[in-house]
Order: sequence, then structure tokens, then C-alpha cells
Amino acid sequence: MNTPARYLGHTVCLALLALFVLGCGGEKKVTPLPIGEMKEYRDGMYGFRFTYPAQWVQGGESGRPRIFNSMEAGQRFLDPLGTYPDGVMIAVDVSKAPTPDQKKDSLLADLKNSGRVLSPESAVTVGGKPGVKVTYTASFSSKVKESGQHFFVSLDTLLYDVSIAGFGDLFAAHQAIFDSVLKSFAFPRPVEKGRDETLPAEAYSGNDAGLFTFQYPENFNFIPMPKGTNDLVLGLRGVRQDCSILFHVFGAKGLTLEKAFDQNKGKYAGAVTGKATIGGQPALSLTYAPTREVERRFYFMVKGDKVYRITMDWFKPQREQYLAAYEHVLSSITFK
Repeated sequence: MNTPARYLGHTVCLALLALFVLGCGGEKKVTPLPIGEMKEYRDGMYGFRFTYPAQWVQGGESGRPRIFNSMEAGQRFLDPLGTYPDGVMIAVDVSKAPTPDQKKDSLLADLKNSGRVLSPESAVTVGGKPGVKVTYTASFSSKVKESGQHFFVSLDTLLYDVSIAGFGDLFAAHQAIFDSVLKSFAFPRPVEKGRDETLPAEAYSGNDAGLFTFQYPENFNFIPMPKGTNDLVLGLRGVRQDCSILFHVFGAKGLTLEKAFDQNKGKYAGAVTGKATIGGQPALSLTYAPTREVERRFYFMVKGDKVYRITMDWFKPQREQYLAAYEHVLSSITFK
């Protein structure tokens, strides 16, 4: 007996609806979030560093940074059952211990005793160093669930605990971002025996200043600088407080490089003038000694009706070492 067409169509529609319902009842698909713009965290106590999303907020302290996707979401990790939005976190804890592996076992026992369900340890590499990874889940209620991972690395008498975590579906959604963070993680380089630790480091970090990018010695730290009427102000200081690199960008107001330079060189009687090329742009320089032990050099460039002024200070007795590092900084500058 042939089935009427109208009943056949009805049967097909029911079958398709059943497949749709079954599909919806399966595993929920989480849309991965893009990585986007990143910025660098560098620890002032231990010297490790990593990059994280530029719009996230930083908390914690040196040796124990806590970085959240929002300040409100960060409260969720302190009070999981509070009225806060779900969030994600990147955290690092450094512990001093004569036997770091025993410290790791103690931390894992604490996690287990807190009600978290732990996976077996698995081998992993972080920052070029061997370590172990442990995945965990925690259910604070039927609707509040946390997922995360701990990465433990033992270095001499230090235990690094790098962790990532998220509530609900956010951990899975941020997987690509977490992978990027872990890939960027770098431990401090050991200081060469007998080398003056105040000298510029031989390893360099990169920075995107917006108008240009550059590299700087790892042991130079960013310092707050008043912007004033400038378009951009950026400062870095070395271990010695009298050694620094400063960037100022301000309007050229139609001035050529030569005219902008002439307006400044008259302020420094006896300064030695020079020429250079920085980031493919012609530059003029002034070198003089503001104090008996410190020398200073200004570089001036004009690009896109903006004056770029770079100021570099160094300790006179170590002039050769500082100028070698500063030359690396200058050669790394790329204008956008």
C-alpha cells in the first residue's frame, strides 16, 4: 500500500525534528574566543614573564600575580557562590622550599582536600623546563562549576605553580588564549657568574608602544611618566637608578628634523652632535654629561609631523657596555 505524499512529508519532518532534538541533547559546543592583543607581565621579585590579554586586569603581588578577565569576575574566585559573573583567571605562585617536589605534593593534597577532583599527573614543558600538569574540576553547586589546570615546575629551591581556571563554559572558550599564555611563559635567565648584575641584561623583551615597537634589556623596568601635552611618553629604568631610556613623542607643527633639532641643541652648551638612522628614519643626536658620573644622549627624528625624542642615560665607567645594549634597543625600533 502506497503512503500518501502528505503523510510521507509529515514523517520526514518528524524525523528531522527528532535528530535536531537529539543533537541539542548532546555535548554543548563552546565557541573558542580569539586571542587578540596581548601585553606582558614581568615579575619584579622573581623575573619570570608571560603575556596575557591586554584588556584583562592585574591583581595579586610580585611572586603571586592574579590576572582576571574582569575585576568583578575575579571576585567569583574568592566567593564562588556570590552574586558575581563567571570569569577566568591566570595565576602564578612561587614557593621557596628545600624540596620543591614535596611542596608540590602538599599543594596537590590541599587541592584534593578542598573538594576538587584531580586528574593524574602528566608530563609537560613550560618555558623550556620540564614539569607536570594536573587538571581539576570543582562543583560548588549544581550551577556553579570551576575547571582548571596547574602546571608545576621545580627549579633548584623554587617551585613554580602556574595555573589557569574558569567557571562554567569559560575555561573551554578561553583555551586558545590559555595556550598562548603558557607558550609565552619564560623563566629568568641565570646571571652569568662574576658579571655585574647592574649592567643591562643580555636578554631582551619586546614592547609595542602603539606608534612603534622596540626591544629592551630584561632587567629594565617601566616607570610611570607624566604625559603632559605629549602624544606619548614611555620610560624604562635599569638596576642603577641613573641609567634609563625615555621616549617622548609630540607634534612637530610643521618643523623639519633640522629645525626641531636646532630648537633643542641650544639648551645644551658644549654638547657633541651626531647623525644616525633609527627605524629607517634619519636622526640627529646630542651627547653631553649632566653629572660627573652620568652621560646622556638625545636622538631626534621627525615622522608624520611628529617629533620622536629618545633620551638615554648611562653610567660613565661602564659606557661601552651600556652603549652596546642601547644600540640593540635603537636597532630594534620599528615604526608603524
